Amino acid sequence: MSRLVKFTDVPQSELGKAQSRLTVSQLIRYFAADLPKASNYPRHAKAYVRYCLTANLGIDAFSFGRYTADLPPNRVSPLRKFLLFYQAIGQPLVVADSRQPKIPPAANDLVLRFIREAKNLRGEHSKETYTKALNAFFTYVADQQGLGQPASLSGITVADFVQHLKAEDYSAFTINLYLSAVKQLASWCIRKRQELKLEPEQLDALRDIADVRGLAIERTFYKDSLERSERQQLLADTESARDKAMLALLGLEGLRTVEVTRLRLGDLDFTRGQLLVLGKGKHTRKAIKFFAACRQLLQAYLEEIGRWPLKPEYRSEALFPDLKTYQIRYVVDKQLRKQGLKRSGMSAHSLRHSAGQLLLEEGVSLEHVQQHLRHETLETTQFYTKKKTRSTYFQQLPD
Repeated sequence: MSRLVKFTDVPQSELGKAQSRLTVSQLIRYFAADLPKASNYPRHAKAYVRYCLTANLGIDAFSFGRYTADLPPNRVSPLRKFLLFYQAIGQPLVVADSRQPKIPPAANDLVLRFIREAKNLRGEHSKETYTKALNAFFTYVADQQGLGQPASLSGITVADFVQHLKAEDYSAFTINLYLSAVKQLASWCIRKRQELKLEPEQLDALRDIADVRGLAIERTFYKDSLERSERQQLLADTESARDKAMLALLGLEGLRTVEVTRLRLGDLDFTRGQLLVLGKGKHTRKAIKFFAACRQLLQAYLEEIGRWPLKPEYRSEALFPDLKTYQIRYVVDKQLRKQGLKRSGMSAHSLRHSAGQLLLEEGVSLEHVQQHLRHETLETTQFYTKKKTRSTYFQQLPD
């Protein structure tokens, strides 16, 4: 018979307590000590126990059946093991912890100050993303401490956090984003070491975070793109002047959805053929070429809403009043499906990919496509070239 409980791992002074009354954290700490190695089992068990307390149910086969009814097998197995453990130690009374902090107050203050002072986080969306990432990390720290495990803003804990996210099936992109946020917080703390009054061992722990490696991501195009004839069909068969104008800005000019929502009438320079674009997370507009085909469709829309010809007093007005990005995505999906162009990997952002891809196929230089799409690095634009190379490989290679 396998040994369920490693009594040598449980302090003798607390064995008596285990026969009568335990807090949630004490019970989970005993369970974690019984496991052969670190895993996510204690965290799943803790969620189950809290469910039982909230629903006023016992930790037994009945509550187990209700809680696991809709869970996948990989989530049920840890709970089954925990239930056997709980029965083996005599099914003690379990009470809620007196205090269950999700984010330590000091850590929360640290996050807020970092977000406020971080110069690279210009847009509200970027700040929200980093706040979410850092809160997730410090929640993990609090949970580990609740299980009696050592956890802090250190290289070891951050590496464990990465593995925890991986076990939770977070995408490699999200894991690396969360890791980047923690690394930038650590660098900020090091720069502020005198103000934060950090000890030498704390600085060493912070410096170790820089060595934590993220997950490898193959940089490829995960979005499909339209062929030239398909783009022409999409624009020609869309009836609404407003929708056609949006599609033109996405598919001809290569704007992001958020950039379309930010456009003002003053950003449209029909005389010089320039379009001023406020990029994501940016505070300044960049001028790009305003293609004739796009100008024509925008003019038709402006005529329909009574804003043509443009006048100086219109400059501050939104091109599409109260337009949200989710509305743009809805319009694009609707038109793609209606015209039979919807396929896997095809979305509103695919129209931006289409614009870049077709510019390259027209012979526009990589550097000019980079400038038009406003990519920070040429490497990003080069992936368009890789996609083109893959698609023409068999035709171009001599026999």
